[in-house]
Amino acid sequence: MDFQAIVIGLLAILIGLAFVFAGFRLFLILLPIWGFFAGFFFGAEMVSVIFGTGFLADVTGFVVGFVFALVFAVASYLWYWLAVAVLGGTVGYAVGVGLVGFLGISNNFINVLIGILFAVVFALAAIWLRLPKYLAIVLTSVGGAFAAVAGLAILFGKLDTAVLAHTGATIGAIKDLNWLWLAGAIVLTLIGIWYQTRSTDLTEAVAYNSYRNPGTPAAV
Repeated sequence: MDFQAIVIGLLAILIGLAFVFAGFRLFLILLPIWGFFAGFFFGAEMVSVIFGTGFLADVTGFVVGFVFALVFAVASYLWYWLAVAVLGGTVGYAVGVGLVGFLGISNNFINVLIGILFAVVFALAAIWLRLPKYLAIVLTSVGGAFAAVAGLAILFGKLDTAVLAHTGATIGAIKDLNWLWLAGAIVLTLIGIWYQTRSTDLTEAVAYNSYRNPGTPAAV
């Protein structure tokens, strides 16, 4: 295992667990971190697709990934609604792609179409519902659990770092491993939901105006 895989695997585990167990309480802090993480892999994946090179195979992938990471992180810090939409959309896409995979449908066009539809629904729900407490808990628990398990699988040499390019690929890759990995991700998700629910005020809700990032203008 190379140094790159070790660093990326550990980062995925740490950030994933932070979302699982403290996603609600640290939501504002974790949003730009999630944006940085997602932006880096998005940029690196774009380089891989455009130039036909391997994922993070050269310096260009790292440089472009870092640029996208900064853009996503800053945007997530300044514009709360955009960060929430990205988080909801990535989880929604993962759910859609995962559902298609479980149904045994292998058509790539259908996979992408269903994933996009779920992403749009989740993103809009996250904004329109003003991100109530339980939506925040579920989104952070699901996204964090699968990222953490994927990071662990990377450290064990079971997955390539490219699977972290988006959450849908992460769930699909974990699903193709031994069923214990998928079971672990599901169990970790449920533990996160249970823990966050028990550790916060049951009557508390995430008010959009009260939980927006610094620099954000009036609520949409």
